[in-house]
Amino acid sequence: MEKRPSENIDLCASCHKDIANSYKISLHYSPYGQKNIFSERLSENEKKIFNEKVFEKSCRSCHASCGDCHVKSPVISGVNLGLIKGHKFIRKDESKTCALCHGGRVYPEYTGEYNGVSDVHYQKGMMCMDCHTIKEIHGDGKPQMARKLLEYKNTCTKCHKIGNEKNDKAKEAHAIHYEEKASCFACHTNGEYRNCYNCHVGEGASSKPGLILGRNPRAKHQLTTLRVIPTIRDTFKKVGIKMGNFDKLPNYWDSAVHNIKKRTDRTRKCDTCHGEKKYFLKKEDLIPNGSHANEELIFDFKK
Repeated sequence: MEKRPSENIDLCASCHKDIANSYKISLHYSPYGQKNIFSERLSENEKKIFNEKVFEKSCRSCHASCGDCHVKSPVISGVNLGLIKGHKFIRKDESKTCALCHGGRVYPEYTGEYNGVSDVHYQKGMMCMDCHTIKEIHGDGKPQMARKLLEYKNTCTKCHKIGNEKNDKAKEAHAIHYEEKASCFACHTNGEYRNCYNCHVGEGASSKPGLILGRNPRAKHQLTTLRVIPTIRDTFKKVGIKMGNFDKLPNYWDSAVHNIKKRTDRTRKCDTCHGEKKYFLKKEDLIPNGSHANEELIFDFKK
């Protein structure tokens, strides 16, 4: 008996050749996106240690074979929901596949399980695949560095065209704040989302809610929602990794938070941002002993 037949993608390729060949190098099948970005913190010698003692023993377990999405729910942190629909293949079931792997942050924020108010798209009956494309899931046959760098990832404005607003007030607000200055999430993220802190090998990380606004580390001119990632200076100290290039990357990353609402305290009142500067990342709020790159994300303006 083969415990996980679809671990051998060539079996699926006998009928679904194009899809299988693309999936072999997709970010869903291999978590190399995490490895590629995180490795920028490491010295050349530390990269070897990380690959052997951390990546292969931990990160690699997060990949999904074809069967993990189409036959059986993946086992996450010991949680096993078993076969999705007996031994039948299914095309999709986001609540049993997407939700398990992305259930730490994205899915509970989207459904309202985390902060009590679900995303407006979820309220309208939309699920993951209504926004995320097959190409995002299966890959496009080209090696990708990281999820955030995908050229074909979805955007809000593919459905919500700038200039098609129903009233002049919305048109003016979007014209002033459009992507060059602020992301959609900066204004329309409904409330607090999960942020992770103090990660260590063998000990995990702690989390707490928060809504943080700051400069997009990938586009410093833009204000956006930031999420704290749990990597700190001594995260991998136990396996001999000091992270020689730790300060090259920040501890806060731009996050497409999945708890969108049309009207928020930021859309209702300009003073929330331009006066109170509520939710804005401040120097005194930076995580202790964090990366020096964090200071570059503090967004300040005079008016």
